Amino acid sequence: MGNLKIWAARAVRAVLFLFVLAAVVLALDNSLKLIQEDNLCARYYRYPDNTFDVTFLGASLVLYGIFPMELYSEYGISGYSLSTGNQSLKASYYLAKESIEKDHPKLIVLDCGRAWEDEEDMEPQYIHYITDTMPYLSKNRLTMIRDLSKEGADIKPVLFPLIAYHSRWQTVDYEDAAPQTKEMVYGAKVISRITGTTPFDEPKITEHAMSETSRKYLQKTIDLCRENDTGLLLLAMPVPGKNKFIDQHGYNLRCSAVLEVEQLAKENGVRFVNYLAMTQELGFDLEKDSSDGEHLNRWGAAKFTKILGSYIKENYDIPDRRGQGGVYEEIEEDLARYPVNRMKDSLNRSRDLREYAATLQSDAAQEPVEEALILISLNGPVDEEILTEEAAAKLRSFGLSTNLHEWKGHGWLAVIDGGRVIYETGTAGDSGTASESFLDAPDSYAGKAGRLTYEVKSGRIDEATGDVHTLCSIRVNGLEYTTESRGIQFAVFDKTTGKLMDQCCLNIHNNALDCTHDNH
Repeated sequence: MGNLKIWAARAVRAVLFLFVLAAVVLALDNSLKLIQEDNLCARYYRYPDNTFDVTFLGASLVLYGIFPMELYSEYGISGYSLSTGNQSLKASYYLAKESIEKDHPKLIVLDCGRAWEDEEDMEPQYIHYITDTMPYLSKNRLTMIRDLSKEGADIKPVLFPLIAYHSRWQTVDYEDAAPQTKEMVYGAKVISRITGTTPFDEPKITEHAMSETSRKYLQKTIDLCRENDTGLLLLAMPVPGKNKFIDQHGYNLRCSAVLEVEQLAKENGVRFVNYLAMTQELGFDLEKDSSDGEHLNRWGAAKFTKILGSYIKENYDIPDRRGQGGVYEEIEEDLARYPVNRMKDSLNRSRDLREYAATLQSDAAQEPVEEALILISLNGPVDEEILTEEAAAKLRSFGLSTNLHEWKGHGWLAVIDGGRVIYETGTAGDSGTASESFLDAPDSYAGKAGRLTYEVKSGRIDEATGDVHTLCSIRVNGLEYTTESRGIQFAVFDKTTGKLMDQCCLNIHNNALDCTHDNH
Protein backbone atom coordinates (compact mmCIF):
# COMPACT_ATOMS: atom_id res chain seq x y z
CA MET A 1 0.00 0.00 0.00
CA GLY A 2 2.86 2.32 0.91
CA ASN A 3 4.58 1.70 -2.43
CA LEU A 4 1.33 2.42 -4.26
CA LYS A 5 1.05 5.80 -2.56
CA ILE A 6 4.66 6.59 -3.42
CA TRP A 7 4.13 5.71 -7.07
CA ALA A 8 0.87 7.68 -7.15
CA ALA A 9 2.62 10.73 -5.68
CA ARG A 10 5.42 10.44 -8.25
CA ALA A 11 2.88 10.13 -11.05
CA VAL A 12 1.05 13.25 -9.86
CA ARG A 13 4.35 15.15 -9.65
CA ALA A 14 5.29 13.97 -13.15
CA VAL A 15 1.94 15.08 -14.56
CA LEU A 16 2.22 18.45 -12.84
CA PHE A 17 5.77 18.85 -14.14
CA LEU A 18 4.68 18.07 -17.70
CA PHE A 19 1.72 20.43 -17.33
CA VAL A 20 3.96 23.28 -16.13
CA LEU A 21 6.54 22.50 -18.83
CA ALA A 22 3.83 22.59 -21.51
CA ALA A 23 2.53 25.91 -20.15
CA VAL A 24 6.04 27.41 -20.21
CA VAL A 25 6.72 26.15 -23.73
CA LEU A 26 3.39 27.51 -24.98
CA ALA A 27 4.08 30.88 -23.33
CA LEU A 28 7.54 31.03 -24.89
CA ASP A 29 6.12 29.93 -28.21
CA ASN A 30 3.67 32.80 -28.10
CA SER A 31 6.16 35.45 -26.94
CA LEU A 32 8.84 34.52 -29.46
CA LYS A 33 6.61 34.56 -32.51
CA LEU A 34 7.56 37.06 -35.14
CA ILE A 35 5.39 40.17 -34.90
CA GLN A 36 4.13 40.64 -38.43
CA GLU A 37 1.72 43.33 -39.51
CA ASP A 38 0.38 40.95 -42.15
CA ASN A 39 -0.62 38.36 -39.52
CA LEU A 40 -4.18 37.38 -38.75
CA CYS A 41 -5.31 39.76 -36.02
CA ALA A 42 -5.26 37.91 -32.69
CA ARG A 43 -7.81 40.19 -31.03
CA TYR A 44 -10.60 38.60 -33.07
CA TYR A 45 -10.55 35.63 -30.72
CA ARG A 46 -11.02 37.73 -27.61
CA TYR A 47 -14.57 38.69 -28.60
CA PRO A 48 -17.54 36.49 -27.66
CA ASP A 49 -18.91 34.19 -30.34
CA ASN A 50 -21.53 35.68 -32.68
CA THR A 51 -20.23 39.24 -32.28
CA PHE A 52 -19.47 40.09 -35.90
CA ASP A 53 -22.06 40.13 -38.68
CA VAL A 54 -19.60 40.55 -41.56
CA THR A 55 -16.22 38.90 -42.12
CA PHE A 56 -13.73 40.22 -44.69
CA LEU A 57 -11.35 37.73 -46.30
CA GLY A 58 -8.50 38.12 -48.74
CA ALA A 59 -4.89 39.16 -49.13
CA SER A 60 -3.19 42.53 -48.71
CA LEU A 61 -5.60 44.47 -50.93
CA VAL A 62 -8.29 43.80 -48.32
CA LEU A 63 -5.86 44.29 -45.43
CA TYR A 64 -5.02 47.81 -46.65
CA GLY A 65 -8.26 48.67 -48.39
CA ILE A 66 -11.26 47.97 -46.08
CA PHE A 67 -11.65 49.64 -42.66
CA PRO A 68 -14.20 47.80 -40.46
CA MET A 69 -14.23 50.62 -37.89
CA GLU A 70 -15.37 53.11 -40.51
CA LEU A 71 -18.11 50.71 -41.63
CA TYR A 72 -19.34 50.61 -38.05
CA SER A 73 -19.19 54.39 -37.76
CA GLU A 74 -20.99 55.05 -41.05
CA TYR A 75 -23.44 52.15 -41.27
CA GLY A 76 -23.44 50.33 -37.91
CA ILE A 77 -21.95 47.23 -39.59
CA SER A 78 -20.17 45.03 -37.06
CA GLY A 79 -17.33 43.52 -39.08
CA TYR A 80 -13.82 42.14 -38.71
CA SER A 81 -11.05 41.67 -41.26
CA LEU A 82 -9.41 38.25 -41.29
CA SER A 83 -7.18 39.32 -44.18
CA THR A 84 -3.50 38.38 -44.19
CA GLY A 85 -0.52 38.97 -46.45
CA ASN A 86 -0.62 36.76 -49.58
CA GLN A 87 -3.72 34.92 -48.38
CA SER A 88 -4.66 32.35 -51.02
CA LEU A 89 -8.26 31.54 -51.91
CA LYS A 90 -7.64 28.08 -50.49
CA ALA A 91 -6.66 29.69 -47.18
CA SER A 92 -9.68 31.99 -47.39
CA TYR A 93 -11.92 28.91 -47.59
CA TYR A 94 -10.55 27.61 -44.29
CA LEU A 95 -10.85 31.03 -42.67
CA ALA A 96 -14.46 31.15 -43.85
CA LYS A 97 -14.99 27.88 -41.95
CA GLU A 98 -13.30 29.43 -38.89
CA SER A 99 -15.50 32.51 -39.09
CA ILE A 100 -18.71 30.53 -39.52
CA GLU A 101 -17.90 28.30 -36.54
CA LYS A 102 -17.08 31.27 -34.30
CA ASP A 103 -19.49 34.00 -35.40
CA HIS A 104 -21.85 32.51 -37.98
CA PRO A 105 -21.73 35.90 -39.77
CA LYS A 106 -24.61 37.07 -41.88
CA LEU A 107 -22.18 37.89 -44.68
CA ILE A 108 -18.68 36.91 -45.81
CA VAL A 109 -16.97 39.31 -48.20
CA LEU A 110 -14.20 37.62 -50.21
CA ASP A 111 -11.75 39.28 -52.59
CA CYS A 112 -11.09 37.07 -55.64
CA GLY A 113 -8.43 39.19 -57.31
CA ARG A 114 -5.81 36.49 -56.79
CA ALA A 115 -7.78 33.90 -58.77
CA TRP A 116 -5.26 34.07 -61.62
CA GLU A 117 -2.21 33.05 -59.58
CA ASP A 118 -3.45 30.93 -56.70
CA GLU A 119 -1.35 27.86 -56.09
CA GLU A 120 -2.31 24.60 -54.42
CA ASP A 121 0.21 25.12 -51.61
CA MET A 122 1.54 28.14 -49.70
CA GLU A 123 5.02 29.13 -48.58
CA PRO A 124 5.57 28.63 -44.81
CA GLN A 125 5.90 32.38 -44.24
CA TYR A 126 2.34 32.98 -45.41
CA ILE A 127 0.97 30.04 -43.45
CA HIS A 128 2.63 31.56 -40.35
CA TYR A 129 0.74 34.80 -41.07
CA ILE A 130 -2.54 32.93 -40.66
CA THR A 131 -1.94 30.20 -38.11
CA ASP A 132 0.47 31.79 -35.60
CA THR A 133 -2.29 33.82 -33.96
CA MET A 134 -5.07 31.24 -34.13
CA PRO A 135 -5.99 29.25 -30.99
CA TYR A 136 -3.09 26.87 -30.59
CA LEU A 137 -4.98 23.57 -30.57
CA SER A 138 -7.77 24.68 -32.89
CA LYS A 139 -8.89 21.90 -35.25
CA ASN A 140 -9.07 24.42 -38.10
CA ARG A 141 -5.51 25.57 -37.38
CA LEU A 142 -4.15 22.03 -37.52
CA THR A 143 -6.14 21.27 -40.68
CA MET A 144 -4.96 24.45 -42.38
CA ILE A 145 -1.31 23.73 -41.62
CA ARG A 146 -1.64 20.23 -43.04
CA ASP A 147 -3.60 21.19 -46.15
CA LEU A 148 -1.83 24.47 -47.01
CA SER A 149 1.71 23.14 -46.67
CA LYS A 150 3.64 21.77 -49.62
CA GLU A 151 3.59 18.00 -49.95
CA GLY A 152 6.48 16.47 -48.05
CA ALA A 153 7.35 19.73 -46.28
CA ASP A 154 8.44 19.72 -42.65
CA ILE A 155 5.43 21.24 -40.89
CA LYS A 156 6.81 21.15 -37.35
CA PRO A 157 8.08 24.79 -37.46
CA VAL A 158 4.58 25.92 -38.47
CA LEU A 159 2.87 23.75 -35.89
CA PHE A 160 5.28 24.90 -33.19
CA PRO A 161 6.58 28.43 -33.97
CA LEU A 162 9.12 28.12 -31.15
CA ILE A 163 11.05 25.81 -33.48
CA ALA A 164 11.05 28.38 -36.28
CA TYR A 165 11.85 31.33 -34.00
CA HIS A 166 14.04 29.58 -31.43
CA SER A 167 16.80 32.19 -31.73
CA ARG A 168 14.50 35.23 -31.58
CA TRP A 169 15.23 35.83 -27.90
CA GLN A 170 18.45 37.49 -29.09
CA THR A 171 16.50 40.21 -30.93
CA VAL A 172 13.45 40.74 -28.70
CA ASP A 173 13.14 44.47 -28.00
CA TYR A 174 10.69 47.22 -27.05
CA GLU A 175 8.63 46.76 -30.21
CA ASP A 176 7.79 43.21 -29.16
CA ALA A 177 6.19 44.44 -25.94
CA ALA A 178 4.43 47.41 -27.53
CA PRO A 179 0.70 47.00 -28.24
CA GLN A 180 -0.10 46.46 -31.90
CA THR A 181 -2.54 49.14 -32.97
CA LYS A 182 -3.61 46.93 -35.88
CA GLU A 183 -5.67 45.16 -33.23
CA MET A 184 -7.49 48.42 -32.55
CA VAL A 185 -8.58 48.84 -36.18
CA TYR A 186 -10.19 45.39 -36.34
CA GLY A 187 -7.70 43.60 -38.53
CA ALA A 188 -7.09 46.37 -41.07
CA LYS A 189 -3.78 48.09 -41.74
CA VAL A 190 -3.71 51.89 -41.77
CA ILE A 191 -0.90 53.19 -43.93
CA SER A 192 0.01 56.74 -44.95
CA ARG A 193 2.49 55.97 -47.72
CA ILE A 194 1.80 57.92 -50.89
CA THR A 195 2.96 56.88 -54.34
CA GLY A 196 1.54 58.45 -57.47
CA THR A 197 0.49 56.09 -60.23
CA THR A 198 -1.01 56.00 -63.72
CA PRO A 199 -3.83 53.80 -65.04
CA PHE A 200 -3.18 50.47 -66.72
CA ASP A 201 -3.87 50.15 -70.42
CA GLU A 202 -7.10 48.48 -71.51
CA PRO A 203 -6.69 44.79 -70.56
CA LYS A 204 -6.37 42.03 -73.15
CA ILE A 205 -8.64 39.23 -72.05
CA THR A 206 -7.52 35.62 -72.35
CA GLU A 207 -9.39 32.38 -71.63
CA HIS A 208 -8.73 29.93 -68.80
CA ALA A 209 -6.85 32.49 -66.71
CA MET A 210 -8.36 31.35 -63.39
CA SER A 211 -6.30 28.64 -61.74
CA GLU A 212 -7.92 25.29 -61.01
CA THR A 213 -7.15 25.71 -57.32
CA SER A 214 -9.01 29.01 -57.30
CA ARG A 215 -12.01 27.52 -59.06
CA LYS A 216 -12.08 24.53 -56.71
CA TYR A 217 -11.90 26.53 -53.48
CA LEU A 218 -14.22 29.29 -54.63
CA GLN A 219 -16.80 26.62 -55.31
CA LYS A 220 -16.12 25.04 -51.90
CA THR A 221 -16.55 28.46 -50.25
CA ILE A 222 -19.83 29.04 -52.11
CA ASP A 223 -21.09 25.62 -51.02
CA LEU A 224 -19.91 26.17 -47.43
CA CYS A 225 -21.78 29.47 -47.12
CA ARG A 226 -24.91 28.02 -48.70
CA GLU A 227 -24.88 25.01 -46.33
CA ASN A 228 -24.56 27.32 -43.32
CA ASP A 229 -27.08 29.95 -44.47
CA THR A 230 -24.34 32.60 -44.61
CA GLY A 231 -24.43 35.30 -47.27
CA LEU A 232 -21.45 35.57 -49.62
CA LEU A 233 -20.28 38.58 -51.59
CA LEU A 234 -17.47 37.93 -54.04
CA LEU A 235 -15.58 40.96 -55.27
CA ALA A 236 -12.44 42.07 -57.02
CA MET A 237 -10.69 44.85 -55.12
CA PRO A 238 -9.68 47.94 -57.10
CA VAL A 239 -6.04 48.39 -58.14
CA PRO A 240 -5.36 52.12 -58.61
CA GLY A 241 -2.71 51.82 -61.33
CA LYS A 242 0.65 50.65 -62.60
CA ASN A 243 2.99 49.36 -59.93
CA LYS A 244 6.07 47.25 -59.21
CA PHE A 245 4.01 44.19 -58.25
CA ILE A 246 1.90 43.69 -61.38
CA ASP A 247 2.98 44.58 -64.92
CA GLN A 248 0.53 44.98 -67.79
CA HIS A 249 0.65 41.26 -68.54
CA GLY A 250 -0.17 40.43 -64.93
CA TYR A 251 -3.00 42.95 -65.00
CA ASN A 252 -4.38 41.30 -68.15
CA LEU A 253 -4.37 37.91 -66.41
CA ARG A 254 -5.99 39.33 -63.28
CA CYS A 255 -8.78 40.97 -65.27
CA SER A 256 -9.30 37.77 -67.30
CA ALA A 257 -9.52 35.57 -64.19
CA VAL A 258 -11.92 38.00 -62.53
CA LEU A 259 -14.32 37.66 -65.46
CA GLU A 260 -14.26 33.88 -64.94
CA VAL A 261 -15.02 34.45 -61.25
CA GLU A 262 -18.00 36.54 -62.32
CA GLN A 263 -19.26 33.69 -64.50
CA LEU A 264 -18.84 31.19 -61.64
CA ALA A 265 -20.77 33.52 -59.35
CA LYS A 266 -23.64 33.77 -61.87
CA GLU A 267 -23.81 29.98 -62.18
CA ASN A 268 -24.18 29.72 -58.41
CA GLY A 269 -26.53 32.66 -57.86
CA VAL A 270 -23.95 34.58 -55.82
CA ARG A 271 -23.41 38.34 -55.96
CA PHE A 272 -20.15 39.54 -57.49
CA VAL A 273 -18.86 43.10 -57.88
CA ASN A 274 -15.93 43.79 -60.16
CA TYR A 275 -14.40 46.90 -58.62
CA LEU A 276 -11.22 46.17 -60.57
CA ALA A 277 -13.09 47.16 -63.73
CA MET A 278 -14.38 50.32 -62.01
CA THR A 279 -11.13 51.60 -60.56
CA GLN A 280 -11.17 54.78 -62.63
CA GLU A 281 -14.85 55.40 -61.83
CA LEU A 282 -14.48 55.21 -58.05
CA GLY A 283 -13.05 58.69 -57.66
CA PHE A 284 -9.52 57.81 -56.55
CA ASP A 285 -6.88 60.51 -56.66
CA LEU A 286 -4.01 58.71 -58.42
CA GLU A 287 -1.50 61.11 -56.87
CA LYS A 288 -2.68 60.63 -53.29
CA ASP A 289 -4.82 57.52 -52.70
CA SER A 290 -2.32 54.76 -53.46
CA SER A 291 0.51 53.52 -51.25
CA ASP A 292 2.44 51.80 -54.05
CA GLY A 293 0.20 51.62 -57.10
CA GLU A 294 -1.39 48.29 -56.17
CA HIS A 295 -2.58 48.93 -52.60
CA LEU A 296 -4.79 51.71 -51.29
CA ASN A 297 -3.45 53.93 -48.52
CA ARG A 298 -5.62 55.32 -45.71
CA TRP A 299 -7.23 57.95 -47.92
CA GLY A 300 -8.05 55.56 -50.75
CA ALA A 301 -9.26 52.95 -48.26
CA ALA A 302 -11.60 55.44 -46.59
CA LYS A 303 -13.18 56.20 -49.98
CA PHE A 304 -13.55 52.56 -50.94
CA THR A 305 -14.90 51.53 -47.54
CA LYS A 306 -17.80 53.97 -47.90
CA ILE A 307 -18.57 52.65 -51.37
CA LEU A 308 -18.49 49.03 -50.20
CA GLY A 309 -20.52 49.81 -47.08
CA SER A 310 -23.23 51.45 -49.16
CA TYR A 311 -23.41 48.40 -51.43
CA ILE A 312 -23.66 46.01 -48.47
CA LYS A 313 -26.44 48.00 -46.80
CA GLU A 314 -28.42 48.20 -50.04
CA ASN A 315 -28.16 44.50 -50.90
CA TYR A 316 -27.98 42.61 -47.58
CA ASP A 317 -30.01 42.65 -44.40
CA ILE A 318 -27.23 43.57 -41.99
CA PRO A 319 -28.40 45.01 -38.64
CA ASP A 320 -27.25 48.39 -37.37
CA ARG A 321 -25.52 47.51 -34.09
CA ARG A 322 -24.97 51.06 -32.89
CA GLY A 323 -26.50 51.67 -29.49
CA GLN A 324 -27.42 48.02 -28.89
CA GLY A 325 -25.24 47.68 -25.79
CA GLY A 326 -23.48 44.53 -24.65
CA VAL A 327 -20.32 43.73 -26.58
CA TYR A 328 -21.14 46.56 -28.99
CA GLU A 329 -20.44 49.04 -26.20
CA GLU A 330 -16.82 47.86 -26.36
CA ILE A 331 -16.79 48.33 -30.13
CA GLU A 332 -18.15 51.85 -29.68
CA GLU A 333 -15.46 52.59 -27.10
CA ASP A 334 -12.90 51.43 -29.66
CA LEU A 335 -14.60 53.60 -32.26
CA ALA A 336 -14.19 56.63 -29.99
CA ARG A 337 -10.45 55.83 -29.86
CA TYR A 338 -10.23 55.01 -33.56
CA PRO A 339 -9.09 58.47 -34.74
CA VAL A 340 -6.15 58.29 -32.30
CA ASN A 341 -5.17 54.78 -33.39
CA ARG A 342 -5.51 55.65 -37.07
CA MET A 343 -3.42 58.79 -36.60
CA LYS A 344 -0.76 56.90 -34.65
CA ASP A 345 -0.40 54.19 -37.29
CA SER A 346 -0.41 56.77 -40.06
CA LEU A 347 2.34 58.87 -38.46
CA ASN A 348 4.48 55.85 -37.56
CA ARG A 349 4.42 54.62 -41.15
CA SER A 350 5.17 57.99 -42.77
CA ARG A 351 8.47 57.94 -44.61
CA ASP A 352 8.94 61.59 -45.58
CA LEU A 353 7.60 65.12 -45.33
CA ARG A 354 4.86 64.57 -47.90
CA GLU A 355 3.38 61.64 -45.99
CA TYR A 356 3.84 63.13 -42.51
CA ALA A 357 2.26 66.40 -43.56
CA ALA A 358 -0.62 64.58 -45.31
CA THR A 359 -1.43 62.77 -42.06
CA LEU A 360 -1.32 65.96 -40.02
CA GLN A 361 -3.40 67.76 -42.63
CA SER A 362 -6.08 65.07 -42.20
CA ASP A 363 -5.82 64.70 -38.42
CA ALA A 364 -4.97 68.21 -37.28
CA ALA A 365 -6.64 70.43 -39.88
CA GLN A 366 -9.49 68.73 -41.78
CA GLU A 367 -10.91 66.47 -39.04
CA PRO A 368 -8.87 67.33 -35.94
CA VAL A 369 -8.18 64.54 -33.47
CA GLU A 370 -9.12 66.27 -30.22
CA GLU A 371 -6.91 64.00 -28.12
CA ALA A 372 -3.74 64.84 -30.06
CA LEU A 373 -1.08 67.25 -28.81
CA ILE A 374 1.57 68.03 -31.44
CA LEU A 375 4.84 69.59 -30.29
CA ILE A 376 7.27 70.84 -32.96
CA SER A 377 10.72 72.36 -32.63
CA LEU A 378 13.39 73.46 -35.12
CA ASN A 379 16.95 72.33 -34.47
CA GLY A 380 19.36 74.35 -36.58
CA PRO A 381 19.05 76.62 -39.61
CA VAL A 382 16.91 75.92 -42.66
CA ASP A 383 18.51 75.01 -45.99
CA GLU A 384 16.22 76.89 -48.36
CA GLU A 385 17.46 74.93 -51.38
CA ILE A 386 16.20 71.71 -49.80
CA LEU A 387 13.18 72.97 -47.87
CA THR A 388 11.72 74.59 -50.97
CA GLU A 389 8.63 76.76 -51.11
CA GLU A 390 6.63 73.71 -52.18
CA ALA A 391 7.96 71.65 -49.28
CA ALA A 392 7.35 74.45 -46.78
CA ALA A 393 3.78 74.74 -48.03
CA LYS A 394 3.20 71.16 -46.88
CA LEU A 395 4.14 72.22 -43.34
CA ARG A 396 1.62 75.04 -43.54
CA SER A 397 -1.08 72.68 -44.81
CA PHE A 398 -1.96 71.48 -41.30
CA GLY A 399 -2.29 74.92 -39.70
CA LEU A 400 1.14 76.50 -39.33
CA SER A 401 1.61 80.12 -40.43
CA THR A 402 5.37 80.43 -40.85
CA ASN A 403 6.95 79.99 -44.26
CA LEU A 404 10.02 78.05 -43.12
CA HIS A 405 11.49 78.22 -46.61
CA GLU A 406 12.15 81.90 -45.90
CA TRP A 407 12.94 81.51 -42.20
CA LYS A 408 16.31 83.08 -41.43
CA GLY A 409 16.32 82.62 -37.69
CA HIS A 410 17.08 79.64 -35.52
CA GLY A 411 14.52 79.68 -32.74
CA TRP A 412 11.22 78.39 -34.08
CA LEU A 413 8.62 76.07 -32.56
CA ALA A 414 4.89 75.38 -32.58
CA VAL A 415 2.27 73.71 -30.41
CA ILE A 416 -0.97 72.27 -31.85
CA ASP A 417 -3.58 71.12 -29.36
CA GLY A 418 -6.64 69.30 -30.71
CA GLY A 419 -6.13 70.84 -34.14
CA ARG A 420 -5.68 74.42 -32.84
CA VAL A 421 -2.31 76.13 -33.13
CA ILE A 422 -2.01 77.58 -29.63
CA TYR A 423 1.55 78.82 -30.08
CA GLU A 424 3.91 79.43 -32.99
CA THR A 425 7.08 81.48 -32.98
CA GLY A 426 6.51 84.80 -34.64
CA THR A 427 2.72 84.75 -34.23
CA ALA A 428 0.47 85.68 -31.35
CA GLY A 429 -1.38 82.37 -31.12
CA ASP A 430 -4.16 81.84 -28.56
CA SER A 431 -1.90 82.33 -25.57
CA GLY A 432 -0.47 85.81 -26.08
CA THR A 433 2.53 87.26 -27.86
CA ALA A 434 5.55 85.28 -28.94
CA SER A 435 9.11 85.83 -27.82
CA GLU A 436 10.56 89.17 -28.89
CA SER A 437 13.71 87.74 -30.47
CA PHE A 438 13.81 84.65 -32.63
CA LEU A 439 16.96 85.16 -34.66
CA ASP A 440 19.76 85.07 -32.11
CA ALA A 441 18.20 83.06 -29.30
CA PRO A 442 16.14 79.91 -29.08
CA ASP A 443 12.42 80.23 -28.42
CA SER A 444 10.52 78.35 -25.71
CA TYR A 445 6.95 77.63 -24.64
CA ALA A 446 5.47 75.67 -21.72
CA GLY A 447 1.97 74.42 -21.01
CA LYS A 448 -0.35 71.67 -19.81
CA ALA A 449 -2.79 69.49 -21.73
CA GLY A 450 -4.72 66.58 -20.26
CA ARG A 451 -2.23 64.33 -18.49
CA LEU A 452 0.71 66.17 -20.04
CA THR A 453 2.96 68.90 -18.71
CA TYR A 454 5.37 70.04 -21.38
CA GLU A 455 8.07 72.55 -22.28
CA VAL A 456 9.28 73.05 -25.84
CA LYS A 457 12.53 74.80 -26.76
CA SER A 458 13.99 75.38 -30.19
CA GLY A 459 17.66 74.95 -31.02
CA ARG A 460 20.28 77.23 -32.48
CA ILE A 461 23.36 76.42 -34.54
CA ASP A 462 25.79 79.11 -35.70
CA GLU A 463 25.19 79.26 -39.43
CA ALA A 464 28.70 80.53 -40.17
CA THR A 465 30.69 78.07 -38.09
CA GLY A 466 28.25 75.21 -37.67
CA ASP A 467 28.84 75.26 -33.92
CA VAL A 468 25.96 74.05 -31.78
CA HIS A 469 24.93 76.71 -29.29
CA THR A 470 21.64 75.20 -28.16
CA LEU A 471 19.93 71.89 -28.83
CA CYS A 472 16.19 71.92 -29.19
CA SER A 473 14.15 70.18 -26.51
CA ILE A 474 10.67 68.72 -26.17
CA ARG A 475 10.27 67.73 -22.55
CA VAL A 476 7.02 66.06 -21.49
CA ASN A 477 6.24 64.87 -17.95
CA GLY A 478 9.94 65.05 -17.16
CA LEU A 479 11.15 63.00 -20.17
CA GLU A 480 13.02 64.23 -23.25
CA TYR A 481 11.55 63.48 -26.70
CA THR A 482 14.11 64.87 -29.15
CA THR A 483 17.35 63.66 -30.70
CA GLU A 484 20.49 65.63 -31.49
CA SER A 485 19.76 65.44 -35.23
CA ARG A 486 19.39 68.67 -37.17
CA GLY A 487 15.93 69.17 -38.59
CA ILE A 488 12.36 69.62 -37.41
CA GLN A 489 11.56 67.53 -34.37
CA PHE A 490 8.00 66.30 -33.78
CA ALA A 491 6.53 64.68 -30.69
CA VAL A 492 2.86 63.75 -30.85
CA PHE A 493 0.99 62.69 -27.70
CA ASP A 494 -2.40 61.40 -26.69
CA LYS A 495 -3.57 63.89 -24.04
CA THR A 496 -6.15 61.47 -22.64
CA THR A 497 -3.70 58.66 -21.83
CA GLY A 498 -0.47 60.67 -21.72
CA LYS A 499 1.13 58.19 -24.14
CA LEU A 500 3.46 59.01 -27.00
CA MET A 501 1.90 58.53 -30.43
CA ASP A 502 4.97 59.36 -32.50
CA GLN A 503 8.43 60.90 -32.17
CA CYS A 504 9.98 61.94 -35.45
CA CYS A 505 12.84 64.01 -36.84
CA LEU A 506 12.17 65.47 -40.28
CA ASN A 507 15.51 65.82 -42.05
CA ILE A 508 15.37 69.20 -43.81
CA HIS A 509 19.03 68.96 -44.81
CA ASN A 510 18.57 66.09 -47.22
CA ASN A 511 16.66 66.22 -50.49
CA ALA A 512 14.67 63.15 -49.51
CA LEU A 513 13.12 65.12 -46.63
CA ASP A 514 12.90 61.78 -44.86
CA CYS A 515 11.48 60.97 -41.44
CA THR A 516 13.34 59.12 -38.70
CA HIS A 517 11.06 57.73 -36.00
CA ASP A 518 12.16 56.96 -32.45
CA ASN A 519 9.18 55.69 -30.49
CA HIS A 520 11.04 54.03 -27.61
